[in-house]
Amino acid sequence: MRRHFLLTLTALLVSGAGHAQGNYPERPIKLIVAFAPGSAPDIMSRVYGEKLKEQMGQPIVVDNRPGATGAIGADLVAKAPADGYTLLLNSSAMVINPWVKKQPFDFRKDLVPVARTADTPYLVTVNPKLPIHNLAEFVDYAKKNPGKLMCATYGIASPPHLALELLKKEAGIDVIHVPYKTFGQALPDLVSGQLSCSIDPPTSPAPHVAAGAIRAVAQTGNAPMDAFPKVDPIGKRFPVATVVGWQAIYAPAATPAPVLSKLRVEWQKALASDAVQKTIRDAGFQPSKGTLDDFSKEIDADYQKFGRVIKDNDLRLD
Repeated sequence: MRRHFLLTLTALLVSGAGHAQGNYPERPIKLIVAFAPGSAPDIMSRVYGEKLKEQMGQPIVVDNRPGATGAIGADLVAKAPADGYTLLLNSSAMVINPWVKKQPFDFRKDLVPVARTADTPYLVTVNPKLPIHNLAEFVDYAKKNPGKLMCATYGIASPPHLALELLKKEAGIDVIHVPYKTFGQALPDLVSGQLSCSIDPPTSPAPHVAAGAIRAVAQTGNAPMDAFPKVDPIGKRFPVATVVGWQAIYAPAATPAPVLSKLRVEWQKALASDAVQKTIRDAGFQPSKGTLDDFSKEIDADYQKFGRVIKDNDLRLD
C-alpha cells in the first residue's frame, strides 16, 4: 500500500510538472536588462516585450540592473530559479569579464542562451583634419607615424579596446590607447584634435559623423554595416581583428528543456517581426542572423580570442 501510494504521488507530481511546463508561461516573465534605463538595449527590450506579450499572453517585466559591465544582472539570473520566469538581456562583454576580473558565477555553466537579438560592429572615427578617409589610409598613416595616433575607447578591456589591440597586432601598427568613460567625454578631445581617433558603438558617433565634426573611416565587422554601408570592414582585410558586439537573451542553465524550447521559438518569432526589426535598425544595431548553434560556437570563439588578447596585453584588472 505504501509503495503504491508513493508511486501514485510521484506520477502525479511528474504529471503536474509536465502540465505546468506545457502551459508556460502562466504568469509574467521578468527580463533583467544589464543596461541603464533609456539605453538602446533597454528601448529594444521593451519592444521585444510588447511583441512577446502579444504572442505568449503574459507581460514581460523589464528590470534594469546595470553595473560591473553586465555582471550584476548576469549574477542575479544565474542564481534565479530555473523556471523560465527570470531571463537576462546582456552583451558580449559577458565573455570578456571572466578574463578581466573574478566573477561570482560562471556564465558557461550557469547560463544558457535563448536568442541572439542584435549585433553591432564598432565604428572607427577620426579627427577630420587627418589625411585618413578609409582603413588603408588609417593603417598607412599609423605605419608612417608610429605612436602618434591616440585612439579612445570607453574603457580598458572593453570590446572596442580589444578590437584596437587586435588591429594593432594584425596590421603591425603602433597606436596609443586612451580610455575614457564615455564617448561623450572623448568627443571634445576628438573634435579639437587632442585625440586622433575613437572606436565606439555606432549610435554615439553617428550624429557627429553626419554633421561633419568627425569622420568614419572603418568598422570592426567583416561585412558592410546597414548604417554605414560604405565604411570599410576591418575584418575583410584582417579577419582575426573582426569584433562584432552582440546582445543576447539568457536563462538559468537548469531551465527545463520544454520551457527553453518554447522561449526560443517565441523569441525568434518576435525578432522576425517588422516592429522589432525596425527598432533594432533605428537604434543603430543590426538584426542578428544565423542559428542558435552558430551563436553558441561564436560565444566560445569570442571567449577564447578575447582571453588571448587580455593575457597578451596584461589587461586583467584584479
